[in-house]
Amino acid sequence: MTAKFRQRTQLHLLTGFIAGFISAFVLLIYVYDVNHTSSCWPSTVPITTTRDELFLAQSRIESLAVGPRVLCMVLTCPENLEREAKNVYATWGQRCSKLIFASSENYEPLGVVQVVEADGGSYADLWNKTREGFRYVWQIYGQDYDWFLKADDDTYVIMENLRYMLSYYDPDMPVYFGYKMTRYNVSYMSGGASYVLSRQALNRFMLQAYPSEIICPQPKKMGIEDFYMGICLQNVGVHLIDSSQALEGDDKPKFMPLDLQDYLLSSNSSNLPDWLHLMSLTEVKTGLNCCSKHSIAFHYTSAERMYLYEFLLYHLQIFGHHLRTEPVIKQITYAELMERFPLENNSVITNLQQMSEKPNNF
Repeated sequence: MTAKFRQRTQLHLLTGFIAGFISAFVLLIYVYDVNHTSSCWPSTVPITTTRDELFLAQSRIESLAVGPRVLCMVLTCPENLEREAKNVYATWGQRCSKLIFASSENYEPLGVVQVVEADGGSYADLWNKTREGFRYVWQIYGQDYDWFLKADDDTYVIMENLRYMLSYYDPDMPVYFGYKMTRYNVSYMSGGASYVLSRQALNRFMLQAYPSEIICPQPKKMGIEDFYMGICLQNVGVHLIDSSQALEGDDKPKFMPLDLQDYLLSSNSSNLPDWLHLMSLTEVKTGLNCCSKHSIAFHYTSAERMYLYEFLLYHLQIFGHHLRTEPVIKQITYAELMERFPLENNSVITNLQQMSEKPNNF
């Protein structure tokens, strides 16, 4: 099989998958079209759309258009500005309520802010960059936004699906969402897949966890960023919500630690990295059953694929598909939060000195 044929086959599989769930995004695409004039979209609603369907869809559009307000903090470094960060800025980053790149140097054209020293922006300093990035965001924007997304510069995020999921939760509840994993019997959210903190969760992190070396690991070389964040947040009473459980009736993951092609092109899950199986709390699936139709984020996304997603999601229209609405579910109450997502037993993560000495084997 020639390389060109393999590439063509991969592209057909990828295009087929995304086209298959494009119809689930039609409503969300209309949200984007309301705010971005484009000649790719018709200016009228297809005649097959009933008045009731249009009313429900318009109501949903209006509710999502005004909120939730999401600040996106994307971690990057000076050498990645041209290779990675500019692609986020040109694609999904435009749909954040506020986009900030956290780095070791300022770069005004992309909105990059320096949050660590010039020599402290490498992968080995990821935990400190995350801590200081959240400190910067909290000090300047902490009360201006509802939710705070942390992502890497090689992650693609579907912001409309993120807002749809978040719309059922109160940002004044102490919660954070992502792809739930575990190591050393401690749960946390995958950093590469990105994770989201509520306003209340960020407040607790900054006011209670950040200043305390007793309940939150302090900066260190090769600190395990996502694992440490899980420790800090759980020790201040923040609820972990696995994205596969965040929406009723949708039990598939929405924040993906790998790129979409890794799930689609693997004949079975055993072909995926061992660490994903070891640390995932739910069964890892491949093929078209891998991911939610409300998928939110994919990690390890190349520049080429980032623009491919952008075109297929926001510029390609499938003939004959008309406006559809998602079921409207009321926000969960605090009592429901406690019942569905109880706080985990933190007794195993109180000895931070012992934890910080464990090797990072993954």
